[in-house]
Amino acid sequence: MYSLLRQAALVLAMTLPAAAHDGVQITDPYARVMVGNGSVYFMLNNHADADDVLLSASSPDAQMVHLMNSSADAAGVMQMDMVDGFAIEAEGSRTLAGGGDHVMLMGVTRKFAPGDTVTLVLQFERAGEVTLQVPVDNKRTTPPGPGPTAYDAQATASHEAHAAADPAAHAAHAAAAPEDHAAHGAEGHVAHTGAMSVPVGPDAEMIVATMKALFDKPDQPLTVDPVVVSGDSAIASWAQGDAAGRALLARRDGQWQIVLCGGPDLRSPAFLALHGVSGADDLSAMFNLAEDKLGSAAVSRYSSFEGIMMVTGAGHD
Repeated sequence: MYSLLRQAALVLAMTLPAAAHDGVQITDPYARVMVGNGSVYFMLNNHADADDVLLSASSPDAQMVHLMNSSADAAGVMQMDMVDGFAIEAEGSRTLAGGGDHVMLMGVTRKFAPGDTVTLVLQFERAGEVTLQVPVDNKRTTPPGPGPTAYDAQATASHEAHAAADPAAHAAHAAAAPEDHAAHGAEGHVAHTGAMSVPVGPDAEMIVATMKALFDKPDQPLTVDPVVVSGDSAIASWAQGDAAGRALLARRDGQWQIVLCGGPDLRSPAFLALHGVSGADDLSAMFNLAEDKLGSAAVSRYSSFEGIMMVTGAGHD
């Protein structure tokens, strides 16, 4: 009897490590969260014998959460596109890191101090749902690694397990899946990343008010759209009569001030970094995404501003 129990215990011990890695493991997550927006990075390790896909993400700490990919064009201008999912091959891995794949938080609903955690819920095609507590580290620039860390998580509930546990719910989800997937397709993709992809908040409203107070005229009204804020820096596109361009703004002593006005340069992360913008890559990518949604004609119009005009009294600290 003792021998049988010992053999059973040995078999159980041998099977536990395999069970613990039967699915997708998320390692070394961290977030960079500025005012209004943020990015989340981590490594995905698929220990299953079948491919899986990270389909979506959500968070109670943000108004919207998107799966995004950043890349630079031939001119070095950062571009950011929403994607339908991140595939992870069987027994393979995929790293979400700065300048590439990442999860974007838009309209962050509260302030985060270093060491605070953001709640992130990931939905996988096969592994199901997994919740992460992601530490905020705005100074970190290194890509995530294989762990282990205190914030790693494991998604072990397979697609088949969900179906067996609740057949009715699974059938309802499967029936709705084609429609849900279509919403992330061509037309749905554009609609989902349109004008509301960058939420308007108090900072944006203050920036518009500041610019209108300086330049608005009864016979030549100033229009400002879009406005994108990241930390204590912002970029706004403006038009007034036949003129149009972009403005770089900085928050100083709680007030937004225009640093300079320009044209195509303000879409370049290198130019923004040269003028003291912290997180220039992220701000450039978010701004270009928002402005591109207005169409090529609008982008060309805002790029028609020639040269750089420094605004008096807006010197750097």
